[in-house]
Amino acid sequence: MLNLKPNLGFTLVELIITVVLSGIAMVMFVGIYASTQVKSVSPVIQVKAAELAQAYLEEISLKRFDENSPIGNQFRCDQPSQPICSNSLTSEGETRNRFDDVDDYNALNESPPRDTLDNIRNGFNGFDVNISVNYAGGDQGFNPRDLKRIQVTVTSPEDDQFIFSMYKGNF
Repeated sequence: MLNLKPNLGFTLVELIITVVLSGIAMVMFVGIYASTQVKSVSPVIQVKAAELAQAYLEEISLKRFDENSPIGNQFRCDQPSQPICSNSLTSEGETRNRFDDVDDYNALNESPPRDTLDNIRNGFNGFDVNISVNYAGGDQGFNPRDLKRIQVTVTSPEDDQFIFSMYKGNF
């Protein structure tokens, strides 16, 4: 005859192993969860940086090519019987709300970012904007002074840099 013992539960060793393995699994799960939560904000920051750069690039694209370009860019500077383009890629002393040509934005650094009227842009706290303007016609096979490359660098509150560029032509 078989003598069957009734099951009385777990041994102390089995309980300790279960607790240790559960603890290890929890630490791994929480580590993975925490790292994904930190990265979940990144797409929002990227979209805000793109929106900010877009606003600056649109603002700049509406300005004249050069200080000596006529309003409306009806004529090209550096062309026969037209004014010569300025040699300086800087502001002519205008304040932010008086910028009237692409060159005025060169070396502009704003933190916090501002709009065309020099008001602080809402919703962009912690963002920095740096703008550079250079002659770049040679990059595209034109006369070097026929194109200007405008580069907007947006630095996020997390110190990530996003670089956006466009060209403005003298035609």
